[in-house]
Amino acid sequence: MRRNEAVMKDLKREITLMAGIIVLSVIAVTTLGISKISNSLNVSSAAETGEKTEKLAFSQIVSSLKAGSKSKFGITGGKGEDITWSVSDKKYAVINQKGVLQGKRAGRVTVYAKSASDIISYTVNVEGKKKIAIDAGHQKQGDSSTEPVGPGSSVKKAKVSWGATGVATGVPEYQLTLDVAKKLQKELVDRGYEVYMVRTKNNVNISNKKRAVKVNKSGSDIYIRIHGDSASSSSARGASALYPSKSNPYVGKLSKKSLKLSKAVLNSYCDVTGIKNRGCIIRDDLTGTNWSEIPVTLIEMGFMSNSAEDKKMQKKAFQNKMAKGMADGIDSYFGY
Repeated sequence: MRRNEAVMKDLKREITLMAGIIVLSVIAVTTLGISKISNSLNVSSAAETGEKTEKLAFSQIVSSLKAGSKSKFGITGGKGEDITWSVSDKKYAVINQKGVLQGKRAGRVTVYAKSASDIISYTVNVEGKKKIAIDAGHQKQGDSSTEPVGPGSSVKKAKVSWGATGVATGVPEYQLTLDVAKKLQKELVDRGYEVYMVRTKNNVNISNKKRAVKVNKSGSDIYIRIHGDSASSSSARGASALYPSKSNPYVGKLSKKSLKLSKAVLNSYCDVTGIKNRGCIIRDDLTGTNWSEIPVTLIEMGFMSNSAEDKKMQKKAFQNKMAKGMADGIDSYFGY
């Protein structure tokens, strides 16, 4: 009896031990399975969130371009269909959504390319399509001291004359020429030109020779001299353009181009303003012309000694027409 009880106790212990081993095995297998599943999820998540888009970068750029011309920018990285193009200031240049940049006026503009949160930029210098020198004739006070009328000349003239005065308005020529010169400057800049202004105020002392020399050093392509006309007869009216002849001892080689420039500017000026066209006139005694190294014209905009023209030329709206007419002529000269 006792022997049987002992056997039963041993059997129970073995059963309990085996049950414990089974439980531990199940726990171990279960734990291992969870670990494997967990690792599998982590790998899958990394694969899903670890995808990296190549960083946005320019593959094609341009550091400068002329107003009116176009150039294409290229990029790498990002998603092409998601690229957004823009510029810092549309008055200098514009860009379409294909990355084609078009210059509008001289200055600096920054190009931006954006994809999602990634954005890159590049600054471009927009150059004027041409450079125009403008000289507003005369100044607040004349200078009667003399200077050579041309390089190496023994003939001398006053450095700057006083200029005319409006017979009806009393406005001095130096003021009229500066008002129109500034309007022409704005018109040309808006059209994509660079402009060099010989003077921007009246209280200066710049001789006619010095004006031409300053223009020669400015890198300008043409030289526009702006003046108002005057005559002893109050009935004289109209506009003219003065240019050097082929026999001019100082700038004869500039005669052909200067005549072309004179015709282009004068004809457009008269067309726009309605002022009578008096034609192009040869003048070889103009100091400011004889010292020039580039094509040059002197535009006599109208007669300040004519009451009607004097009044007309002082109206701001008409001055805008005067500037537009000259700018149209400059466009015509260059073939724009």
